[in-house]
Amino acid sequence: MDIFRFRKQLSTAVLVLAVLAGPLTSISLAGKLTLKAALESISISELKNHVNFLASDALEGREGGTTGAWAASKYIIGELEKSEGLRKGDGGSGDDTADWLQYFRGNFRNILVTIPGSDPELKDEFILIGAHYDHVGYGSRSNSRGPIGFVHNGADDNASGTAALLEVLEALATIEPAPRRSILAAFWDGEEKGLLGSEFFIQNPTVPLEKIRLTLNSDMVGRLGENGLGLHGSRTAFGLRQFLARQNTVSLTLDFSWDYKRDSDHWPFFEQNIPAIMLHTGKHDDYHRPSDDVDKVNFEGAQLISQYLLQLTLAACNSDELPQFRPESRPEVPSLRSLEQRFAMTIKRPSRFGVSYNSEVAEKENRILLTRVEVDSPAREIRLEPDDEILELGGYAVTAVPDFQVLVLTTPSPTTVRYKRKGEEKTVSVTLRGDPVQYGFEWRLDEAEPNAVIVTAVMPGSPADLAGLKRDHRILKIGDDAPGDRDAFRKTLSEAKGELRFEVELAGRFSVLKVQKFPPD
Repeated sequence: MDIFRFRKQLSTAVLVLAVLAGPLTSISLAGKLTLKAALESISISELKNHVNFLASDALEGREGGTTGAWAASKYIIGELEKSEGLRKGDGGSGDDTADWLQYFRGNFRNILVTIPGSDPELKDEFILIGAHYDHVGYGSRSNSRGPIGFVHNGADDNASGTAALLEVLEALATIEPAPRRSILAAFWDGEEKGLLGSEFFIQNPTVPLEKIRLTLNSDMVGRLGENGLGLHGSRTAFGLRQFLARQNTVSLTLDFSWDYKRDSDHWPFFEQNIPAIMLHTGKHDDYHRPSDDVDKVNFEGAQLISQYLLQLTLAACNSDELPQFRPESRPEVPSLRSLEQRFAMTIKRPSRFGVSYNSEVAEKENRILLTRVEVDSPAREIRLEPDDEILELGGYAVTAVPDFQVLVLTTPSPTTVRYKRKGEEKTVSVTLRGDPVQYGFEWRLDEAEPNAVIVTAVMPGSPADLAGLKRDHRILKIGDDAPGDRDAFRKTLSEAKGELRFEVELAGRFSVLKVQKFPPD
């Protein structure tokens, strides 16, 4: 067999970006066309206008309960009133006396907005999307990283999240037909003083808390970088990670962060057994400092995140079923970091052959020229020496490094090796260490992610490695089928003939990888 041709087949990876149809397929054709226009309506220029106003010196840092926060709330309400289809925070009741504002502690004010659902059976359920609009004013020793006494404009924290929510609401107001579930949007006040606004809402809800099916909290989304968009809380509902990933049609890099704590307005809802996600692009050197200014906001990134939030909200509203709250996530939260570390694995096993080779010669000349033979190794037992050239292993020609790596890992033992020394070729029998590898990856299951196999380690040079499988990949399908439980997946791997086709997800992006079992049939 031509091992080079086999290697080319082994390394084939066909990218299939996240346009793989998720729950959004329940939207009608007309709705899809309207959705496209709604997505395009989220503009960088409008995001800039919102952030420029909210983060201006005139608002003096928008400290909760102050005139700066009051001016911010007036601006937000003015923007909301421009969009038909947005109701004041009446919980969808149609109460003409309802106000946009939910007052608490005197001068503090949440701003509440509703969009009634269109489905007779689902309209009494709500998807809550929120962002806090307050910041820390001139700063104090308790809330500023200094220097204090200067306006802390909070362009990222959280003018960016507020601007994103305004743009998403404007777009949602244009959707025809209206989403099936109702939408409750909240601009929270007093977040920087201890989640005051969201905590007050929990004690004084305008809709039954048990009817809120999912909370999406946009907090600091203005610094999108190479680490992508952080999604905190994906373990709060069964299968929530895959649900979140399926809506990523804008090709964001998604970081399903293990960090989850009482640091923003998602937390009070989590405490009420409501799945809750925080969208966040990460802290930075300007966090809670006067230098968190508009010129440092990544508006192109904020646009992508806003579009993703729109997609996510619509998918949640229109899905026949939503991920259910996972009670186990509550006791799990204090130890999430240790859980992540426990699940991190590496594959360590001794070399089956025990040689090193000249990488420069291998790269330029496609020859495996030995530079070292390990003591007490199979190669030493058959008296291989430096400068020997490996020609074949197990009857397969070795013409490049990947050929050699995969053959060492996958060839049953005992086998034969053909090599050249000083122009003379020899073939000898060799007993390799350990059992041969079929695929070369370790995996685990996680009840928080049903219908997924989680890759925990990939052996370098293995068929899985050459196919592009990586640690943290989620295997969602084998061919057209879900992986099944532990026994079913093991059986599929052991009984497979030739090539396996995996649909996988990593960082919110989907691909199809073709992994070739060796030896091929």
